[in-house]
Amino acid sequence: MATLSRYEEQDLLRAVASGDEHAFHELYTHHFPVTYGYVLKLVKVPALAEDVVQDIFIKIWEARAKLTGVRYFPAFLFTVARNHTLNVLESVSRSQNAMATVVRQFQEQRDDDEVLSNDYRHFIDKALQQVPARSRDIFRKCREQGLSYEEVAREIGISRNAVKNHMVSTIRVLREAAYKELGISLGALALFICCYF
Repeated sequence: MATLSRYEEQDLLRAVASGDEHAFHELYTHHFPVTYGYVLKLVKVPALAEDVVQDIFIKIWEARAKLTGVRYFPAFLFTVARNHTLNVLESVSRSQNAMATVVRQFQEQRDDDEVLSNDYRHFIDKALQQVPARSRDIFRKCREQGLSYEEVAREIGISRNAVKNHMVSTIRVLREAAYKELGISLGALALFICCYF
């Protein structure tokens, strides 16, 4: 993808700041690959990296009014990405002991595998009842079947961006449910999802 000139970038940022969703999609599409690559180097888990990058852009969209004051967006984006990723890693680190206990029990008590899996799936199923059926279907295709956003988009006949939007909304619901009911962060939830699906 061609590099944006400083003028083009500022024009795009002004459009995003005014609430232009098309401009935001262009900004997201242009900067996603580099941002994803950077986050993946830090978190090591592709599914978690994609979720973290989506959260980063959600933060940027929610604070879009401030974009008119950004002089060089790549540097701004790098700072937001670094800070948010480090926060996720810190949150996961705080849960490390609990996670280690779960993993140890999972390995040592094979007879409990089905119970642990069923408990976690029950939580996911319950949380997913809060989202539309299409979003549930997309989430399961991405997480349970391991399909990429592009593959899901082709399979059900919608755009990759629409798939991404469904996933962002679903992950937001799961994050809120995980914090409220399990007391764990998005990062820890994403790791659980990676382990079990």
